[in-house]
Amino acid sequence: MSEANIIGYRILVDSTGKLVTEKSIAEINKVKGDLSPYTYSILKTIVRVADVEFKRIHNRIETELDARLYKDD
Repeated sequence: MSEANIIGYRILVDSTGKLVTEKSIAEINKVKGDLSPYTYSILKTIVRVADVEFKRIHNRIETELDARLYKDD
């Protein structure tokens, strides 16, 4: 069975301490012809939901860190 990474989310910190969130989402449309309609539909739903949730997580982290910066001053 072949596998593919469909979604990914990482939180990175660089050498200066800067935090970066990074998301990756596979372009499901490019492999539509290789998938059954059922699998394609499931993957499209997963990608749609994950994209919304990743944005929500990013915004939450950003808000929490901004609040902490002001509190710590």
